[in-house]
Amino acid sequence: MTTFLIIIDLILLILLLLNIINIFSLNKIKLITETGSGDFVSVLIPARNEEDNIGVCIASVLEQNFTNFELIILNDNSTDSTLNIISSFESGKIKIINGKPLPEGWVGKNFACHQLQSEAKGDYLLFLDADTIMKQGCLASAINFARSYKTGLLSLMPYEISISFWEKTVIPMLYFALMVFLPVPLIERSGRKEIAVGNGQFMLFSRKCYDTIGGHKSLKNKIVEDVWLAKRVKEFREKLIFADGTDFVSCRMYKDFNEVWNGFSKNFFAGLSFSKSGLTVIIVLYFLLFILPLITLCSGIMNSDPDLLKYSLIGFIIPVIIRITHAIKFHQPFLFSFLNFLSSGFIIAVALNSFRILKFGKGANWKGRNYEENVIK
Repeated sequence: MTTFLIIIDLILLILLLLNIINIFSLNKIKLITETGSGDFVSVLIPARNEEDNIGVCIASVLEQNFTNFELIILNDNSTDSTLNIISSFESGKIKIINGKPLPEGWVGKNFACHQLQSEAKGDYLLFLDADTIMKQGCLASAINFARSYKTGLLSLMPYEISISFWEKTVIPMLYFALMVFLPVPLIERSGRKEIAVGNGQFMLFSRKCYDTIGGHKSLKNKIVEDVWLAKRVKEFREKLIFADGTDFVSCRMYKDFNEVWNGFSKNFFAGLSFSKSGLTVIIVLYFLLFILPLITLCSGIMNSDPDLLKYSLIGFIIPVIIRITHAIKFHQPFLFSFLNFLSSGFIIAVALNSFRILKFGKGANWKGRNYEENVIK
């Protein structure tokens, strides 16, 4: 067991090194105070039952110092007060669309975004989730960055707000998965579409790039649309940049255990392209690297085994150190770094549940809609 733990420790040290490289390689948007440019921007927000979020989101857009934009919001057949809240804003920049019924073979968000882009007049298209909030200067800074680097797609990693216990436990794993398991420098530099990532909370396309890749229509049945859009950007040799936007954009994805559980379950297996082998690898890796050291650490304490204790402690501490770097870099809860084993256990559980609901259940459920595997694969 000691030899096995040494191997685990070496793997974790490599992941720690990759994490450090990724942190220093991640592009960061710089604040500018420009109030306009020659580029016209369409800010596009799909909204389905977003009464808790949409008002703050709209206000954050309208308060931007960048002035050369239009705001188009699609009410996607909401059954709550979403439409009333949208309609309460009096601004000549807002255009409201009532969404059409969802056609067969489409995922709801993709169809909503497809309808939005058909009404857009912008040189740039910014797809913004309804639970996303832009700080002052965000739009001008993002447009300036996209124009300067000639990006086809600029996607930002927001500050993910977490308030409840399970949010603080699980949401930081989004940063963990990206910074530990992906070669961030190659997202921009490599032409391989397998090394691509996007965040649907903030996706800024040049109109040319969006039309070239076929837009949301080209992946109408993909439930993890942001990753697939990023892959298509690379497939068509357009420029993709994924950047740190934590100083400019914030989002509270989920508000309690049920929302965290259902949200992650919806995306997990689909995000792995329904690969059973990929799912198995993730489950095994998370258990061996992030849970087993705690088990052997307890065993080492109970049996007074110094070698088992030493190498288990190293294996327990390295992921905590990684999580602490994320707490500092991305403003995540510091003390929850020490609960990485619990976060990893949740990831394993949600991976199994994601497989279960798509293979044996009614499919992924989101916003009152069910998506079976044969529809979204």
